[in-house]
Amino acid sequence: MDTKEKKKLRSILFRKFGWTGLILLIYGLGRHITLPFIDNSALNYMMEKNHLLALSSGATGANLTQFSLFSLGLGPWMSAMIIWQLLMMIKKLSFDKLSQAESTVYQLVITLAIAIIEAWGMIATMPIQNFDTNKVLIVITIMVSGSFFLVWLANVNMANGIGSSVAIIIYGMVGNIGQQLLPLVSREIGKSGIFIWLVLIILLIVLLIIFFSVILERAQYRIYIQRILIDNTFSKQTYLPIKLNSGGGMAIMFGTSLLMVPSYLVAILIGYFPHNHIIAWFAKNISLSSNFGVTVYILIIFALAIAFSFINTDAEKIAENLQKSGDYIIGLRPGKQTEKSLRHYVLFFGIFGAFYTVLIAGIPLYIGVIYPNYRSTLMVPGFMMMMVGMILTIIDQYLAIKRLHSYPAVFNMANLKE
Repeated sequence: MDTKEKKKLRSILFRKFGWTGLILLIYGLGRHITLPFIDNSALNYMMEKNHLLALSSGATGANLTQFSLFSLGLGPWMSAMIIWQLLMMIKKLSFDKLSQAESTVYQLVITLAIAIIEAWGMIATMPIQNFDTNKVLIVITIMVSGSFFLVWLANVNMANGIGSSVAIIIYGMVGNIGQQLLPLVSREIGKSGIFIWLVLIILLIVLLIIFFSVILERAQYRIYIQRILIDNTFSKQTYLPIKLNSGGGMAIMFGTSLLMVPSYLVAILIGYFPHNHIIAWFAKNISLSSNFGVTVYILIIFALAIAFSFINTDAEKIAENLQKSGDYIIGLRPGKQTEKSLRHYVLFFGIFGAFYTVLIAGIPLYIGVIYPNYRSTLMVPGFMMMMVGMILTIIDQYLAIKRLHSYPAVFNMANLKE
């Protein structure tokens, strides 16, 4: 790459990182624009009692440490994307045949419905001063608008910056971990010197989780493909990669978002049916502080880990493309047999990745039910899995930009040789 191309690359990266920095600055300011009519002193007391909810909300870019413009975060949009992907997988509904504009409208409608439910559910737990219907509608409107504005910021970052929505989520996660975990760590260190050893052990475990998560994120099973229209040395190296853990970090991120929907829905219902024992039981147990809530969360992330494997590796489409191009997998007939075999591999590695995700991000939460003081700490391994996946995504985007703008230099060299 010559000096001119290097300057061009630096200019492109500077512009992209500049856009991302500006968007994160707006997001950071929005996190501190508090909602009207909220009793902040009572709110702080509530969050101290429910710091686990405040911490887990960071996985969607939300901020429950104080109710602000971006308190909903990207949660409604993330939940809507999961629902939409599941609808797309049902071929009989024919949603996959819609145009991009039509798909976007449906996605926004689902996002709006979920955003209203979550905002309403949050308000049901908020200490609102001189509570009345008009104030509730105003707060809901502000929260829903803030969520849609944040989705727009994520799309702007996708077009002009680097990291798309991932950059916003990382920012929110780091902020929530700092606000929720550091005070707890400080208090525990003051109580007992033994806790220092516990922190060191946890740090060692986290480093091991990061190590194995990076390996699984990069590891892939290669299915070699016979290319009939290419006859060169590299044709023998053509393969179809299937990641060993295709949806681990994404499953945790989207699973946290999905778990919030029934939580807020129950919070709404308990306000209208305060004496209903079934709703009261769900209100108490549909959280990560109970065995039932942890079990539901584990089932969600297990199912999502498998679902993301099928979403990221569409066996039907791959088999169809191979058949159209005339390429094939050795030992398999093109078409349905190839599709069936690919689905088998995707399911196998999807289940493998799901078990790993549950082992790291789900099972430890049962310990938190027994020892409430360490609930927040036990969520850190899952967050580390998410962080690894998101950081590797940003690194891949950076490398893709760098390689893309390295090609002109190659062509220039070819012209010089001529």
